Amino acid sequence: MAEHGLVALPGGRHPGAGTANRIVPLGPAYLELIAVVDDAEASSSQLSRRVSAALERRAGIATWAVRVGDLDAVRARLDAAAVPAVGPRAGFRRRPDGVLLEWRTLHVGDGLEPAIPFFIEWRLSAGQHPGGQAVDHPAGAVRLKSLRLSAPSPERLEERLRSLLGGLPALTFEQGEREEVTAVVLDVGGVEGVLRGAEASLG
Repeated sequence: MAEHGLVALPGGRHPGAGTANRIVPLGPAYLELIAVVDDAEASSSQLSRRVSAALERRAGIATWAVRVGDLDAVRARLDAAAVPAVGPRAGFRRRPDGVLLEWRTLHVGDGLEPAIPFFIEWRLSAGQHPGGQAVDHPAGAVRLKSLRLSAPSPERLEERLRSLLGGLPALTFEQGEREEVTAVVLDVGGVEGVLRGAEASLG
């Protein structure tokens, strides 16, 4: 991240998942840099499987997330549309400063399709969202602008995501060999910057 003028703050361990992370705060959104730190613990973790799958296909971005306020309502909407999903599942990690962060997630299908986001519902006190952590990026004011997704049929992927999400966040689509997130596009003081390695969270 340093070469892009970004600061990644220590995040913490994901208990039971065998992974740990660092966070790049971007205001209402953030980038998550994640790694497997305990192979035995990670062997049965869906989170580590997503990370391992990205490494195997030599992709810089494992997946992306969409923040929602009512995860049960999202599950009900997917159930009504006969869309298979896993969750909600509770998760937590403790920051190095001792603050406990809690959330719930919901995954579409088996949760391993890199172009399909998972949904996250944060259960936080005011000011605790990872994107809002105080940080001074050398690049200046940085915000998430959009994500670039590739697919053999970009139109089909766009239609599927529109149906799943009930609309579309800031996404662009391009032709590619497989469905995946290819880049994170940032607004760096009004100038566009492109990253090709991170897990992105829209909100």
